[in-house]
Amino acid sequence: MKLFIILFCCGICLICCHNNAGHMAMVKNTDTGKGTTINFKAQVQPLLQKHCAPCHFPGGKLYEKLPFDKGETIIAHKEGVVKRFKDPGELNLIKQFTAQ
Repeated sequence: MKLFIILFCCGICLICCHNNAGHMAMVKNTDTGKGTTINFKAQVQPLLQKHCAPCHFPGGKLYEKLPFDKGETIIAHKEGVVKRFKDPGELNLIKQFTAQ
């Protein structure tokens, strides 16, 4: 009888865990990006270094006026920055960052 109760409880726990994991996968798959925080240092700055270095980074001729290693510069000059990106994924990331 004890074995039956233990197995029954384990089965209930497994079912609950499985349902919760499925729900979390569904939430991740249906996320449209809203509410997602874009990390400047990890996500945006590497794109800027790829497209805007060396001019807008330390030692570059435009660094003093427009330092692209600072998120506030990108936000303040959003219109000019987004013109430089042609890749839809990169452009979307920059737009999400400036909108948050």
